[in-house]
Amino acid sequence: MVRNQWGSILVWAMIGCLVGAAPMWGEEPAVEAATGTEAPAAAAASPTDKTEELPQIEVLAHKEKAATSSVVTKEDISSGPYQNIPGYLETQSGVDMARRSFLGVRNHQMSLRGFDESRYQVYINGRTWKGSGVKGGFYVDWSTITTSDLERLEIIRGGPSAEYPNTLGGVVIINTIRGSKEPKIYLDTYWGSWNTQNYRLLHTGSKGPVEYVLGFSFGDTKGYLRNNFVRDRIHFNTGLTYHTPFDLSISGEVRYITQETGWIVYNQPTSIWFNPNYPASDADGLYGPPVQFRDGNVPTNGFFWGDNSYSRTQRWEWDLEAKQKFWEGDAIFRLFYFQGTRSDYMYAMNNPSHLIGKRDSWDEDTWGWNFKVRQTPNTIRLGFGLEGTYAGYGQTAYTALDPAYYRVLPTGSAGPRNAQKIHGGFVDAAVPFWQYFELYLGLRYDYYNAAPSIDNFGVLQPGARADALGPRCTLTIRPTETTSVYLSSNYVTRFPTLPESYWFTAGYQSPLRKPYLSPEFGMQYEAGITQKLPWDIQLRLRTYYYDINNYIRTVFGFAPSRVIYNINLVQFRGVEFEGQVPLPYNLTLWANYTYQQTAAGGDPLGLTVKRLSDLPENKANLGLRYRDDNGAEGQIYLRFVSKRSEPRIDVVRNVITNVSFNPLKGFVTTNMEGRYPVARYYGFTGFLYAGVDNLFGVKYQESYGFPMPTQTFYGGIQLRY
Repeated sequence: MVRNQWGSILVWAMIGCLVGAAPMWGEEPAVEAATGTEAPAAAAASPTDKTEELPQIEVLAHKEKAATSSVVTKEDISSGPYQNIPGYLETQSGVDMARRSFLGVRNHQMSLRGFDESRYQVYINGRTWKGSGVKGGFYVDWSTITTSDLERLEIIRGGPSAEYPNTLGGVVIINTIRGSKEPKIYLDTYWGSWNTQNYRLLHTGSKGPVEYVLGFSFGDTKGYLRNNFVRDRIHFNTGLTYHTPFDLSISGEVRYITQETGWIVYNQPTSIWFNPNYPASDADGLYGPPVQFRDGNVPTNGFFWGDNSYSRTQRWEWDLEAKQKFWEGDAIFRLFYFQGTRSDYMYAMNNPSHLIGKRDSWDEDTWGWNFKVRQTPNTIRLGFGLEGTYAGYGQTAYTALDPAYYRVLPTGSAGPRNAQKIHGGFVDAAVPFWQYFELYLGLRYDYYNAAPSIDNFGVLQPGARADALGPRCTLTIRPTETTSVYLSSNYVTRFPTLPESYWFTAGYQSPLRKPYLSPEFGMQYEAGITQKLPWDIQLRLRTYYYDINNYIRTVFGFAPSRVIYNINLVQFRGVEFEGQVPLPYNLTLWANYTYQQTAAGGDPLGLTVKRLSDLPENKANLGLRYRDDNGAEGQIYLRFVSKRSEPRIDVVRNVITNVSFNPLKGFVTTNMEGRYPVARYYGFTGFLYAGVDNLFGVKYQESYGFPMPTQTFYGGIQLRY
């Protein structure tokens, strides 16, 4: 009851902010009186000579899209079920999901062409957003960014661009709203299944040469699975951009988000602790490091964590940017720092009111910088950049431990700053020639330095160092105004992550593996065509083949935690098709299809998993969208994912004894939503929206042992100014 009261208070507080930020409803904006010589001129003017002042037009500049990219704008996700960014990308070709809930947290939630978050980049406003991934933390914690201030999302598949470092799968580029010349207000409310509520307010504007942004959001949900709540999800961001008279702009921004996320409690019918009010599911303690409970991995006697267990996470981000326009382009310098902390509260399965342990962890202590120059003399596009990223983390501490619930009492640990440093740079150019051709050439260099670590014998092992040079080449042919063909060949590299470099020395030391951990590298080949047909029909077809050498494999179950090693080769191949057909009455038919395969070989430990997990061979989306000029819109779409499997590896005394596969059946879900303007008043437009995800309640899983929600109904109110 208290939480619902807080939600109502927040709604009224947001409405109060709207009243203060916009002209009073029912009143005309004040008009300044003319002074000096302007008054007679105005009096002498004929009524027919009246000049109307045109509204100021804002131009949002973005680089030209890559051949493999797709773009999602704020209006594309203006409604929809309350979830984080991966959920709004689930219908994109080449994108795969392995979620356990819409809003919960999990590592490896989203893959690009078969590569998880550790193998592709995520950028926000021109700088990396990836974290250290240590202590059970996440390389990308999607729960720590909301869509309230989202302006634009772009997915670049693969490695055609030399600008982005340390990636195999590509890059997800997030651009947020950072201000506006004219005042704008976005207010969104959401209510849905599983006692879900969300309130978002964003206001942008300017005062003289300064543009500003101010955003706030609050959310709650009970969740679908047992104890899978998200509570007190609070997000705040603010930023200023000062435009000097010298074509120089300086921006600063602060972002903060916190939430409490419930651990998914083990709820299988074979357990004496089974609760029939929730779907059957396995357990997910969300974060780490691993803790050895008395019951082991399955709560048999209740000496395990249970209901009311949760994590409270906090994340701060600070950004500073300077942008200087000159010649035929600009130069941008960025400096950033982000910090993440977490407190875990573990309550007993056999007594949910009994706290059996508390863990405090400093998961992120990462900073970096980059400097990039872009110029376009005539029709040639030139680029140059340098950057440095320094990933680190802090200590872990345990308190309030009840020894009766543990096989071995967990102990704290320290964490170094600047544990992993990556410096790099690039040069590139896109040069048109012979009327129909354009050649993109890029060269990237990166230097990797991982700090020393202590192995499982307590011996300090030296750090790892490596460098890589990666040429990129794409030839684009445009024989007509409606046809574009590209051929691309790129050499890519991905360095070991912090957990991989640490556990290579601190984990099991297999005599069968190489004595050192090598970066992953390989060639990526692509070809594609974009064709525009009569009646604005658009078709895109892409095909790719990747050879990745020294692929890094992690196998859990080897004492004291896991074994890390390189395998010889992993191959990725696939086809992606996209199309849209305009129809009468503001309708658009759209569809995409993805076919993908992987193959792995040369495992020194003899692991007979010949394909990568969680990757369906076939995936398709089909939808019908309506969009009117007055803001009314709606769509119905189908999402199809074919069957796949997750390997289960049994390890006994540091020996792989069995490999089996947990099947995940294919599924088709039907989703529909709509929005309609219901009021317009003094620049404000009000909308009502509603929808349902998984209309027919199909039972499906994206991660084995964790059912996704059945019918999810939602609706709300939106206000735009």
